[in-house]
Amino acid sequence: MNKNYLKRSIPLIGLLLLLLGCQRDDICPASTQTTPMLILSFYDIDDRESYKRPTNLSVRSIVSDSVKTLYQRINPDTIQIPLRTNQNTTTYTFTLYDAEEEDEDPEFTPDTDTLTFTYGTEEVYVNRACAYKVIYNSLKLTIEGGEDGEWIDSYIIEEPNIEDDTESHINIFF
Repeated sequence: MNKNYLKRSIPLIGLLLLLLGCQRDDICPASTQTTPMLILSFYDIDDRESYKRPTNLSVRSIVSDSVKTLYQRINPDTIQIPLRTNQNTTTYTFTLYDAEEEDEDPEFTPDTDTLTFTYGTEEVYVNRACAYKVIYNSLKLTIEGGEDGEWIDSYIIEEPNIEDDTESHINIFF
């Protein structure tokens, strides 16, 4: 055989092997459950069966000395927040702003509660394309109020083991 022919064929054979080596199942489908988010639902303290939308809710994560805004002045009755996968605690501030008081009173201070979630983590193999996901076990919650006390009155942990993000894990009453 001709040596030049072999030299020209090697890159073509390499490309062919590379293309045949990739399979469709190497891509993680969007429908596959991966690491779940924590789902919080807000309820009326006076009617514990009724959802209640917090007014102008802002949620910020606290990692070391840095603060990252996750939600800014939203009004949903249910939110999803991520928990840290590389540690066993995650801390957020939940702040309620009252637009009327804020405009009228220059000394207005928004109501801020600090929520600290503690949990255990476990890596679970999903498949070759998606690799691993983290599930959270034995979820606990601690709430510290701001200067005016806590705006969150109470809570119920509905599901302490977070394996999916299809239903609410914690109900918050205010």
